[in-house]
This record gives sequence, structure tokens and C-alpha cells, in this order.
Amino acid sequence: MERIKKTLGRHGLPAGVFVIGLALSAYAYVDRAQRSEAEQLSELQEVAKNYASLLRHRLDLYVSASRALAAFFSASNDVQPAEFDHYINASRMFEKLEGISSFGYLPKVPAAQADRFEAEASLLFPRYRILNRRAGVDAYFPLLYGQHGGDPARAGRLRGFDFSAVPERRAAMREAEARDEPVATRLHMALRDASKRPVVLIFAPVRASRPGAGTATAQRDNLTGFVFSALYVNHLFLNFDDGHLARYFDLEVFQDSVAANNIVFDGDQRPHALEAKSDQLLAHRAEVQFAYRTWLVYFYAKQADLGPKSRRAGAQVFAIGLLLALIAGYATAAWPRYLSRKRAIVDFRERFGGFFAHHPFAVYALDPQRRFIQVNQQMAKELGVSGEALIGTTDDRFIAAGQRDAAARHFDEVLAGHAVAYTTQITAANGRSSDLSIVMIPMNVADKLSHVLVFAENITDRKQAEMALYESRQMLQLILDNIPQNVFWKNIDSQYQGGNRSLLEVAGLQSIDQLLGKTDADLRWRDQAAHFHQVDREVMRSGVARMRMQATDVRSDGTECWIETSKIPLKDDQGKVVGVLAVTEDITARKYMEQELFRRANFDSLTGLPNRGYFQSQLEEAVKRAQRRNGLALMYFDIDRFKQINDTYGHDVGDQVIRMYAQRVRAMLRESDFMARLGGDEFVLIVEGMTGEKDGAVLAHKLVEAMVPLFDVGAILLQVSSSIGVAYFEAGMTPDLLLRAADQAMYDAKRAGRNCFRLAASGPPSGRAGAGGPPRMKAMPRRSAHWQAGGGSLWRRAVPAGRAETADARAKTGRQSPPAKAFRVKSREFLFSPHRIGKPRAGRLRSERCPGGGESAIETALY
Repeated sequence: MERIKKTLGRHGLPAGVFVIGLALSAYAYVDRAQRSEAEQLSELQEVAKNYASLLRHRLDLYVSASRALAAFFSASNDVQPAEFDHYINASRMFEKLEGISSFGYLPKVPAAQADRFEAEASLLFPRYRILNRRAGVDAYFPLLYGQHGGDPARAGRLRGFDFSAVPERRAAMREAEARDEPVATRLHMALRDASKRPVVLIFAPVRASRPGAGTATAQRDNLTGFVFSALYVNHLFLNFDDGHLARYFDLEVFQDSVAANNIVFDGDQRPHALEAKSDQLLAHRAEVQFAYRTWLVYFYAKQADLGPKSRRAGAQVFAIGLLLALIAGYATAAWPRYLSRKRAIVDFRERFGGFFAHHPFAVYALDPQRRFIQVNQQMAKELGVSGEALIGTTDDRFIAAGQRDAAARHFDEVLAGHAVAYTTQITAANGRSSDLSIVMIPMNVADKLSHVLVFAENITDRKQAEMALYESRQMLQLILDNIPQNVFWKNIDSQYQGGNRSLLEVAGLQSIDQLLGKTDADLRWRDQAAHFHQVDREVMRSGVARMRMQATDVRSDGTECWIETSKIPLKDDQGKVVGVLAVTEDITARKYMEQELFRRANFDSLTGLPNRGYFQSQLEEAVKRAQRRNGLALMYFDIDRFKQINDTYGHDVGDQVIRMYAQRVRAMLRESDFMARLGGDEFVLIVEGMTGEKDGAVLAHKLVEAMVPLFDVGAILLQVSSSIGVAYFEAGMTPDLLLRAADQAMYDAKRAGRNCFRLAASGPPSGRAGAGGPPRMKAMPRRSAHWQAGGGSLWRRAVPAGRAETADARAKTGRQSPPAKAFRVKSREFLFSPHRIGKPRAGRLRSERCPGGGESAIETALY
């Protein structure tokens, strides 16, 4: 009981003050809401009057447009369709008169002349017919010309329809004829309209201009038809003023009188004007004269808009009153607490010196306005100001400019009752900057924060050390980020602990945070994660680096590449492996360069075949293998009379012949056979796995036969043959001996008449000094002999045996040649063989013994 009395004594007065203020606020709310509703209704009345005026003006424009169109037809007895369309389009009727849906012309067609009218109208509109013909009428008024603003095809669908067949329209047309003025119809449904939209038409009479037709009777006799304009009433009222009229008011429109059958438009489909007592607020009522029709327009205010605005106005007044009541109640309750806090602060000041005066940390207290109320010696030393001078000043003047906003946010958190820890930078009175670690603790008295107790530690030295370490790491990261290789490091579980920018780009990551803690199974190369993890484990288990591991990979765009990887174990201070450091590099370009260099160094650029150097290395390897198992054969061959082709047709043709020759030979070989071009027209072939000399002979025969088809070189057909020498490896043979044996066998084939092959004899090759074969002349001097008999001439050129070069000989006329004759030119012997002179024949190249000894290759060109 005593506790209840104490509580009521402490809170009773503030509660009473608040209740009184709340009651006053409620009264002000009701009064303000009523006055606001009256003000809004008055404003709506003015708006409704303006809309009524705008509606009269709009309807007058409709009538004026119909009258102008009637005058246009009256001024001309023969208005063509194009003229009608041009008038409507040029006058921009549909743009200027929003709400009008269509215009049209209805000619007066006497019933007796209906067939003739249809025939004449068919010339303008094929298959034109008057629809809805009725017996007992004097005339029809079918649609002839028309334009619809929203549906251009609608005029065509209604063309020929007799508008006088509709009672509402017939009545308006008769009244318009009698008044000789535009007259509007009653509301009715549009013709042939699936939507069944209500429509009102304005009919204006069209009369022919005749001399002497001044009386009203004469004018009525001159009636030639009607023009009309149609408007959809729903479209008119719902879209009036871009829809603002329908949004402000619930509109009801009656024709002539308020009755259910006279409704022209009802916005909410509930005619409030017919109700004995309506709950709607009538803002305005207006009468609108429209083409001899009277429309009664009722403007009802929409309660959905009126009520919320009134309530909002009252709510504003209530909110202000409630706020004032709260302030008054709070002030009544806060005064005792203020006195209590003041006493607590005085007590705190008395005890602060005893607790914190000599504390090793800087300690101080702030009031809710961030003013110093207590400062110990260490804090005064940090700021370079005496404790007495700090009392009453704010702490933000010592905080660095860039840190003040953050310090203010942290202090706000403390005021909210939360203990806060953060670091900041201060500037002492002497200009010295220091970094402090701050801990703020809110201190409450009577459930209200009275002051903030702050502990500060100087961490300047630690921050500088951390900054130096950070800068070192940043420099290292900058270096790593600007090298083309991918660098990364993992922990003992193969989880990524860092990497450079190149790695992030390859992995498709945006920041290092997306990489940390992931494994290879989480990244783009997850298919190879197991292999990468195995290599990591081997490096970390063995403690030995694995360098320059090369493997193929697939880039993110699907292209293949070569990757070179080196992995090094990472160790701690005690030498324990704690992870792995890896460097990977895309060496695709280097690989391609190595392959290109290898190709250029070891392959012939003309044929793509291996060259002499590559052949030598392969021959040595083949001989080593043959020493363990037999079956090695070497073929040496060239193109017969190739120099003749070069000299006769040029080097371009010669190059093509060499390429085609190489292609034919390669087509006859196995994949394991090794073919090379030694230079010029000389080729060699290493064949392994032979079971005997018969296999080599069969292959050599195929190669000779492969040259039988003519070589088609552009527009030139050439017969090309080859001479082949075949040598088999025997025990004790060196690569050089095997090559000389094949070379010797090739010259045996040439001496045998070319276009054939010969097998080398068993045992080491016998022969001449030096290379062990016939003399090989790399450059042949151009010497020629001339013999003339009976007025004809025969040109021949002799070249040393062993090299078939094309003769540049010319032979003319056709006499019998003399017997063979040999002679010596500058110490070289030549042999001429007689040939029959006649039609041009292919040159012949033979190897024969000259009388003086030695052999010569003889080329003869016959004409």
C-alpha cells in the first residue's frame, strides 16, 4: 500500500496534466475536421461551376462544327469523297473537338430514285447499297461519306445504312429540318457496335442554294440531306479535362427532366438524384442547353476524397495538441529527476579523484553535451592542457577533423545506453598527434543517463607498427598485382589465403574477399580440383618444391592454352610446413613460339616436310632402334630431269612440282614412316618394321608408279618420274654408311634409265673417294656443243652425271642426225647420240661412258 501511494505521488501529477491535454486535443480534432470539410465543399462548388461552363463551351463547339460542315455541303452541289476527307483532316476536327467520334454526310434519296442513286454511288463506292429500305417512306437518308476518329473502318461498315430508320435519329432529323438548325438526338445505342456504347448524334440540315429560295417553305423544299457528328457520352464525361472531372465528382446527367428513362450519364451507375434522401453531398447543379436539348448536370462530391482530407486536417491539430500534452506531462515528471541527477553528478565529482587520479590510462567523464566534467592527470598529459582548463570544454576540439563525425556517431550510441569501443586520432595543444583506443561507458542515475565515463589508451606506437606492416603488405600486393603471372597461396587444407589480381581475373572474381577460404572445388577449374589438391599435398608432405610443371588447360572463353605451374612449400618459424605458394603462367604464346622455331629449324617451308637437320637426328635414333631389332630401310630419291622443268617453266612451276611430288609420296606412306626433304629435289624416307627386302621393293615400286599420272600445274601438264635407291640396315652400319648406301643405289637407278628403283648391295658401299658415290656437282657450268649437218642444227648440253639439269637446247629442221660422236670441251668429255630430227619431242637425259673415261649425263631437246 505504501508503495502504491509512493508511485501515485510520483506519477499522478504528470498523468493528470497529460489527460487534460489529450482531451483538449480531441476537441480540436473534431472542430478542425468539420471546418475542413466545409472548406473543401465550397472549393468543389467553384470547381463544378467552372466545369459546367467548360461543358457548355465544349457542346457549343460540337454544334458549330456540325453547322460548318453543313455549310460546306450546302455551298457545293457535288462534294467528292476526297474533298470531304480533306475538309475533315484539314480542319483537324478530331484533335480540336475531343469527344467527337465521327462525322458523316447523309444525302436525301427519294424512294423513287433509290435504284439510280445506288448505281451512281457504286461508281464511288463499289457494290454500294441502301440498307434498311422500308415501304411507305418518301425518302431515305443513307450514309454516303463518313470518317471515324477511333475506328477508320467503321465508316465503311455503316456505309449505305439508312439513318432515318432509327426512331431517335428520325425524330432529330425532322426537328432539324423544321428548325433549319443542328438538333441533337436522345441517348441511344450506336449502330452495329459490339460494345453497345450509348451515343448522341447532332444532325444539321444541308440545303441546296437556289435563286429565289428566300422563304422558309422554299428552303425546306431545297433540303438535300444532313450532316451529322456523333459523340460517345461515356467517353465525353470520363475523359473530360483528361479525366479530372470524373476523379473529382460523381457526375449524373439527365435529359430534359430527372427521370430514370432520361439518364444520359451516371458515373457510379447509382442515380442519387432519384433517391428521396441521398447520402452524397451535392456540390452543384447546372442546366446545359445543347442543340435544342436540355441536359441537367448534377455534381456530387466524392466522399472518398472529401473525408480523408478532413480527417488529415483534424489529425494535424490533434497531433500538435498531443505533442503539447506530452511535453507538459514530461516536464512535470522530469523536474524531480533533474534534481536527482544534479545531486548524483556532484557526488561523482567528489569521488572521481580518489578512483582515477593516478590511473595509468587516461580517464575522463563527459556530460550528455560532450563537455568535460572530470579529467585525470594522464588525460591532461595526453592533451597538453591542465585538468582545470579542460572542465566545461567539449572534447571534439581535440579530435582530428576527419574523425569528428565518427566520434559523434559513437557518442550517440552511448547516449542510447550502449557501451562503445573504437579508435580515434587526437591533436594535443602543442600540435602532437596521437592514436587513442577509446572505451565509453554510459552512467545512469534514476534510469536516466547522467554522464559518460571514458577510458583512453595511447596506441600510437602500435598503430605505427601496424601501418608499417600494412604498407609492406600493400607494396607486396601491388607488386604481385602488376605481374602477369598468377600468384596465390593456400593453407594446409588447400584453402586460398590470398592471391593477386591476375588470379582473380582468371577465376572470374571481383575482389579478394570472394577468393579467401575457397578451395579449387569452388572455382572455375573445379574439374581439376582433385589433381591440384593431390599436387598440393605432395609438396606439403615432402617439403620439396615442384617447379615448371606444364599442362594444357581451357580458358574461360573455351580456347585451349598451356599453363606452367611452380609450387613451393610455405614454412613457419619452426620450419613446419603450413601451406603452399604457387605461381602459374600462361605460356601458350611461348609454346607456340617454341613450336614455330622447332618447325622452322626442322621442317622445310616449301613442302612442310622435315629438313636435313631433323632427318639426321631421326636417322640416328632409327639406327639405334635397328641395332636392337632389324627391319630398317632407307630410301633416297629425287625427281628426274627436275632442272629441265625449272629452266623451261620457271621456279614457280618447279616449286609446285616439288609440292605435288611430296604429296603423292606421302599419300603412299604409313603414319610411322618418316619422309624428309634434303634440299632441291632430293628426298629421303626412313621406313621401320620391314620384314625383308621384299617389303622395301614393294613400297619403292608403289612410289615409282605414283608418279605415272601427269602433274597438272595450272595450264601445264607434265610427265614427272623418280629414281629411288633403297638401302637396308645391317649390323655394324652407321647412319652415314646407311645414307651413302641409299644414295649409291639411287645413282644405280639413274644409270639403269631412271623412273625405277634399285636396291643397295649388301656390305659397305664401294666406290669413289669422298662421299662413296659418283661425283656430285652442285653447280654445273653452262657449256654446250653445236653440231650442224645438212642445213639443220641440233643443240645439246652435257652435264656431269649424278645431277640432272634442264638443257636450254634448241633443235631446228628435221634432218637425220649423224652417228654418235664424242668430243672434249675444256678438259670435259661429252657424248652426242644421234636422234631423228622431226617433230618436237621431249628432251632425253642419259648417262653414258665417254671415250676418255668417266660418265656424263646427256640432255637432248629435239625440234
